[in-house]
Amino acid sequence: MTEKTPYSSPRSDRQARRAPGWVAPTLAGAVAVAVTWGIGSTLFHGALVEHGLPEQVSEASADQRTMWEQGAKLADLASQAQALAKLAPEENASQLSALATSLSQGSALLGELRFHDQEPAALPQRYSPDALVALATNVANVSAQMPAFEEPSLPRDSKLAEIAFQINLDARRALASSGDERDLDLALPLSKVAGEEKQNDQLVACLPHADLLDPAMEITGAQDIEPTAVARALDRGYALDFLLQLTAARGAASAEDAIEDRRSELGNQLRGLRDVVDDRCADLREPAYALPEGGLEELTTLSAAAEEDFAEALVVAAGNTDGAAGLEISALAFQALRELHGSSSDYRLLETGESKK
Repeated sequence: MTEKTPYSSPRSDRQARRAPGWVAPTLAGAVAVAVTWGIGSTLFHGALVEHGLPEQVSEASADQRTMWEQGAKLADLASQAQALAKLAPEENASQLSALATSLSQGSALLGELRFHDQEPAALPQRYSPDALVALATNVANVSAQMPAFEEPSLPRDSKLAEIAFQINLDARRALASSGDERDLDLALPLSKVAGEEKQNDQLVACLPHADLLDPAMEITGAQDIEPTAVARALDRGYALDFLLQLTAARGAASAEDAIEDRRSELGNQLRGLRDVVDDRCADLREPAYALPEGGLEELTTLSAAAEEDFAEALVVAAGNTDGAAGLEISALAFQALRELHGSSSDYRLLETGESKK
């Protein structure tokens, strides 16, 4: 993932603290809470409060608690994937372990809230193709629906979209490793919208300010999140097309046909993305894009980075667009990410270890 993307979430170093004696009226008996704060931090066991919740939890917004609940779901699925990996044949174990890693990373990015009297996730006791199918289906279903939040937030929903697409892709890879040829019709990430029948399926509005194309620009109006996310994806797509044109014109003749095939495919993707935008909006295409110093000598590298930028911008747009437009963008994002996965097995949306791929 390139550093300039606007949705990379910094790791949180906050630690849970003891809270004053506050007892949740709906909870009986002692309450033990575990909260995970970002990748690399330890699960909070030491500062459990016997009569109440840590202040970060008791003072958290409803949206923050929803994030933690989603994180707990991912943690349960991660436990199941890791348990199944230990039982699976070698050809399946590595893909299941990769899926478990993605689920664990997603949980750590969101945080995890659970109580000591919660039943732990049921772990598989033996490996079977049916057990793998069930796990992959559960992961796909979790990835297919954005949790319901009270307040809009581009960084939060973008983070959730990254997680949804990564775990969905890894679930499909794990399933493919079994050689199962059944048509499972697994849900695409974010392909279902909560209360979809109530969603406003009008076309996406115009970009309110051209300055918002800069990913460093903060979006202050909730109504500007959707058009900005979609406009940024279009902008990255046009930038990619420009680089591909330069590469075809200045590169080896033997690569020209492959580049033109990619440009044709990209054109279809951009038309699909443009179709969800109100046709009264001005097109964002510009005659040229500035290249970094020495860029003409690095066109292949720049094009590869632009492919990632475009795919990641599509993911962000999918996570911040409702209704039919969101479904269309989700399909485009999944197609782009699947192609990146196919061309580079190391490509990931989420952090792995201490670095980003």
